[in-house]
Amino acid sequence: MYSIRSSFVTAALGALLLAGNAGAAPMKQADAAMTKLAMAASPMKAAALEKLYADRTWKWKTGGGFFSSDRKRFVGWAGRRIGRSYGEGRWYATDGGKLCLQAIWSGLDGSGAATKCFLHRERNGVIYQKPSLGGKWYVFRHNPIHKDDEARKLVKGDRVSKDVSQIKATRR
Repeated sequence: MYSIRSSFVTAALGALLLAGNAGAAPMKQADAAMTKLAMAASPMKAAALEKLYADRTWKWKTGGGFFSSDRKRFVGWAGRRIGRSYGEGRWYATDGGKLCLQAIWSGLDGSGAATKCFLHRERNGVIYQKPSLGGKWYVFRHNPIHKDDEARKLVKGDRVSKDVSQIKATRR
């Protein structure tokens, strides 16, 4: 049952993780170097994370998630065509650099609650991020920002609620 429930969030947030060949020696060295840089950085404060995410949509390869500043509401969707799922819930940040999404994700196979958290560390304007469970550290935002930084996918405004409403309408 857990795998069905978590599959909604895994599908929704999977695009946020960087993929790589973990078995390759050069990749292990790069991962170790990135981890060392991230661990030398300080965990971000809740206020800084809220400023970074509030009232923005994090655009994913197939979907996105909106972080409302209004009572920290979260809404998102993911997937392709008929198999799209949507999530509704809340988000929060901690002074330890953690940003979490708690939502009920609904799709064709049912619905279930899931929580997904990301760790953030910052040093000299560079933000490092990784999923709190598993995953690898990567640069979320360089200083100065690069054109391919993940942080560029945080865009102002709600770009997902309309899609969520359309998905819900097809399920009635």
